[in-house]
Amino acid sequence: MKLMQHHMILNWTARISGLLIAAFFAAFFIGEGLPDILNGKGKDLLEFIPYTLLSLAGYILAWYSPLWGGRLLIAGALLMAGYFFFRQDFVMALIYGLPSALTGLCFIAAANKELI
Repeated sequence: MKLMQHHMILNWTARISGLLIAAFFAAFFIGEGLPDILNGKGKDLLEFIPYTLLSLAGYILAWYSPLWGGRLLIAGALLMAGYFFFRQDFVMALIYGLPSALTGLCFIAAANKELI
């Protein structure tokens, strides 16, 4: 019974965290990114969108397959962090990469009950 509780806590922690991350990205994109793109000033944002979409796809997949979704979330987090490392913005690499990576790890841990 206790193992099931840990599994469900990790799973719901990852789901709620992923939802908050997705809401943050959506709010940022709608509030700042979309007007810049429409005004022709959003070139940097357009380069960043594929990495964000990879993490979003991982989050959606993780609801159905936590192991594969968690792996995709971590891949997206590494790509986002790599994007900012390449641009030498190390704080942004942590801000954007770390939450997705931790959420992905929670999904993987919830899927692999023997790791708990």
